[in-house]
Amino acid sequence: MRKGIALLMTVALSAALAGCGGSDGGTNEPAGTASDANKGTASETNKGTGNAPAPVDPSSFKEMHLEVLSQLPTNPRKPVEDRLTPIWREKTKVIPDFVEIPANTDYKSWLQMQILANTVPQVIANQNGIADDPANMEMLKKAGMAREITLDELKAYMPLTAERLADLGVTMEQWYKASVDPTDGKLWAIPSLPSPLLKDEYRNSPYGEARLGNGGYGVWFRDDILKKIYPDAMSADDLKKLAVANKGKLSLEQIMDIPIRNLDDLHDYLTKVKDLNLAENGHPITPGHLQLENSRGALYWSLFSATGLSLSQSYPLVINESKNLFADYELTPEWKNYISFMNKSFNEGLFGKEFYIQKNEQRDAKIINGEYAVVNMWAPIAANQDKVKKAGGTYNWRYYPIFANELDPSYQDAANQYFPLTTKWNSKVINPKKVTEDQIPQILHWIDWNDSLEAASLREWGTPDMYTGDGMDRRFKPEYKKVEEYKLLGKQDETGDGWYYGIQGQDGTMTNPEVYGLAMAGEMGYVYSPSVVYPFSESNYDQYTLVNQAWQQHNLKRMSLYAELPVDDATQQAKADYDQVSNDVNNNQIAPHNDELDNLIVKAITGPVGKFDANYKAYTDVLSGSDIADGLSKQKDAWMKYYNLRQNFLKKLN
Repeated sequence: MRKGIALLMTVALSAALAGCGGSDGGTNEPAGTASDANKGTASETNKGTGNAPAPVDPSSFKEMHLEVLSQLPTNPRKPVEDRLTPIWREKTKVIPDFVEIPANTDYKSWLQMQILANTVPQVIANQNGIADDPANMEMLKKAGMAREITLDELKAYMPLTAERLADLGVTMEQWYKASVDPTDGKLWAIPSLPSPLLKDEYRNSPYGEARLGNGGYGVWFRDDILKKIYPDAMSADDLKKLAVANKGKLSLEQIMDIPIRNLDDLHDYLTKVKDLNLAENGHPITPGHLQLENSRGALYWSLFSATGLSLSQSYPLVINESKNLFADYELTPEWKNYISFMNKSFNEGLFGKEFYIQKNEQRDAKIINGEYAVVNMWAPIAANQDKVKKAGGTYNWRYYPIFANELDPSYQDAANQYFPLTTKWNSKVINPKKVTEDQIPQILHWIDWNDSLEAASLREWGTPDMYTGDGMDRRFKPEYKKVEEYKLLGKQDETGDGWYYGIQGQDGTMTNPEVYGLAMAGEMGYVYSPSVVYPFSESNYDQYTLVNQAWQQHNLKRMSLYAELPVDDATQQAKADYDQVSNDVNNNQIAPHNDELDNLIVKAITGPVGKFDANYKAYTDVLSGSDIADGLSKQKDAWMKYYNLRQNFLKKLN
């Protein structure tokens, strides 16, 4: 499931953060080639500080502990023969002592408390919510708890990162220039790497096939219940047989065999499930659980494509210039229709009375026990199947893109996918109040090692004695068959699977943050991973990936791909202006209403159907109030200024 989640998240983020038009720069030109104006700016950046630090010999480093904000593993299993941690410690002499933000804690509030208490860790490296949030970074900067990283330091202490960038046709100067804070032109957080898809070789490989193109959201159907209602629909086994017969290449049309195309069809199906009055292990089967979590935001990222809308990069705006449409997606008729569907379905008992009051663990336990007929795409299906097999059950799940709407290019970003030279997701911030200057070379070397191709290969394949060959020909040796099954299928065997050796598989709960904690961004993965290089076969069939790939490839035929290059000073300033306005909207106009909005949206969904319009209006009245509306109008204007300037720094890749 981990691989499926990563792929879907990539699709979701691509849909929300897609690029915009530009001239065709060809596919053989290095990704970093820019306009004449941009070259002039880059030449200024190349000057550096004039006080370049001297390179250091990593062998001279002494062992050091670092307090690092990251995520901790939740699985009680520990590696028996940890192959990777000793290598990390040998290469870096750094031993991270990890701390994490407690569950269900607001990141901003947590950070404020740490700043006040002077307990901000030495390095911040959590997945998102700190370094990718301008407001949080501004707090750290004002508190003197974010250290500027210079271009000279990157060049001196991060040569492995430079090698990896060069492989993608990107220079360290370009990476730095694309990564600086647009408000002051300085680098306060070390970003993750650019997408491998900047490179022709990777775009034209199986790695690219699974990642190019925009897909969307789908759900899992219990196939035994599906067959009761639609006898002609394929079961999970039927779909697998079709995939094997077609050597793993299916079209979107081939998998769209279930007559559910919109919210009305889905409502009709859930109603028919309820009418069957089914039970599992003595517990009634609830027709559906579509919203993964109970938060307001989960309504967006759990099933957004159900609305048929397309977001621009300027979240939360939906932009269609041809229709003069610049609107918060929550104020559109399409979003109201979606929430109305949720309201109607809840009142008819299609989601269960506990929908908004049960804890995540309770929801997952029911899914694993088979007590839902339709569940969100991120549900623990693998855990359910393990339980079903142990109990001698026979049902499986179909993953289905029930809202595979055709792309509408008139909506900004709907038919574009772009690849920037950097991503702030999983950026690393160094706290100078807890780190001495003489530690900086070793800390940067530690981050550099985690960026390296060698580290990426070790995470995916283990040590060289575990496999033969290279590139697309690499294969695990027979004695590591259990590792192979673990990496390809997620099959666990405590006598010798991947985690036995400390190698993470599809189940992300079994992870060593010392090895994986700085590499959570997909851009830092290894292109020629086992799932990419092994040829399709019945044994490594993955339904989730196959369905998403069919959807993405279908859309790719009508899409444009762009590399986003470093911009000039005017564009950088426009981006800074946009970030400031957007930050103001989110933190000063919307955030003060968050509790009110949370309560109002729950009321709109759980309240009587006859009062839906009034309850929903109370919700949208807050969003359309003068303060938020004025802020969104300013955000739109600032975005369009930046959007138009940035077009000069996009290079078409297809």
